[in-house]
Amino acid sequence: MRLRRELLLGFALIVLVLPATAYDKTSDQDLQNEYGGKVLTLRWPFWGPRLHFDAGGGLVGSGSIASWTVGGQVRVREIDLKNGLLRIRGQRLFLFYDPATKSLRDAGTLGKDDPARKYFRKKIDEWVASVGKVEIELETGEPEPTMADVTRSMNAVFLAPGELLTDAVPIFWKRYLQPKDAPPKEAAKPDEGSKVIFNIGKGVLPPHASYNPDPPYSDLAREAKYQGTSILSLIVGENGVPRHIRIATPLGMGLDDHAERVVEKWKFDPGTKDGTSVAVWIMVEVNFRLY
Repeated sequence: MRLRRELLLGFALIVLVLPATAYDKTSDQDLQNEYGGKVLTLRWPFWGPRLHFDAGGGLVGSGSIASWTVGGQVRVREIDLKNGLLRIRGQRLFLFYDPATKSLRDAGTLGKDDPARKYFRKKIDEWVASVGKVEIELETGEPEPTMADVTRSMNAVFLAPGELLTDAVPIFWKRYLQPKDAPPKEAAKPDEGSKVIFNIGKGVLPPHASYNPDPPYSDLAREAKYQGTSILSLIVGENGVPRHIRIATPLGMGLDDHAERVVEKWKFDPGTKDGTSVAVWIMVEVNFRLY
């Protein structure tokens, strides 16, 4: 009788333990429910049709960095898990600035009758679907990962819930993307030797560009037949060197990054006040035109 009771007790323990273990396992349906259809932001906008990350969030193999407006965000189509490896099949967002809504929009979600289609090639949605298709693999480091393991791996590669987009973009984008009701996190520092940064007017004459080469066109924007103007704000110092370059009105599709990099190399005859060189805030337009 005693042996029988011990066997029954052992069986009861097994019955109690097994459901808990099974419950911890992560199913593909759990993953789809959690991530399907969501837009995820990569911590680094790596470009390529396939990306593979180790358990620490490091990219395995080579990869190039793109502008975040074309390489930084992915909409999850399907997600599954096999042998500890997460696999995401998704669609990159190709963000452009729509003057009508004064906001960044995804070129891949434009409806057939959307007026913004005029900014792109014909059948832009089909082009985006083809060029923007991406597969991302994430190692979890566990043979049978729980949802907590999945979350840890996802957060190593993508921004976690509660993190802001401003945490993953270059500094010249941060002010534009900062929530309008948030206090400013940065302030312009005066040029070395300057006590004041002036605005144009009231006796302050503007600087003039003495060397302003055109920026290169991005391949993606050229393929999409997208063109327009990126507007930047910056300080031209007493020495004629531009600094503190920020996005004022974006263009998107990766072109603003080209604009920032080329304006950083521009040279100016500095602004003046009462005949003396001074640091001045200015706005510049960088045009991208297809001919």
